Amino acid sequence: MPIRVLRSPTRNAYPVVVGLYVRPGTAQESGRIEDQLVIAEYLAKYSYRLDSKDSEGFAELFTKEVVKERRSNRVLIHGSRVLGRQEMVEYAKTSHDERLTDRQTRHHMSSLVFLDLSAEVELTENIVLITHQTAERVTPFINAAGIYRNTWKKTDQSWRIAKRALFSNRISTP
Repeated sequence: MPIRVLRSPTRNAYPVVVGLYVRPGTAQESGRIEDQLVIAEYLAKYSYRLDSKDSEGFAELFTKEVVKERRSNRVLIHGSRVLGRQEMVEYAKTSHDERLTDRQTRHHMSSLVFLDLSAEVELTENIVLITHQTAERVTPFINAAGIYRNTWKKTDQSWRIAKRALFSNRISTP
């Protein structure tokens, strides 16, 4: 399959190059690749919507019954669990309007792996590096790093995140 160059809707953005090797196979394998591309696109939307402080758009990426949590050394961090899409909207709005109001965040995601895929559910992991930048600190600084483990569910609309856990190996708040 040839390499496709995708253009970003943002002005002055660099093109993103996506290359896939697909060996000849069944229609089922082709459907799997399409599902993986949709999930990869939604993961990119996660970063853009959260970092641009689009709380409603961010929450649309999740199922109605979503569970979000953060763990450190595999232990649930007290108060980090969010249950349901409505709580997700409230969590995002509160984050954007309070603790993140004076800063620009960036969720740098890489190394997306597909661990398990069925017709209705997918399990993925990816590395995340979260940076913050404030008016006082012109240089972005690392706020958190770790691994996102996402359980995706196929809905009538598309794939959505049903469970998202951040396994954090460093959190700092300068």
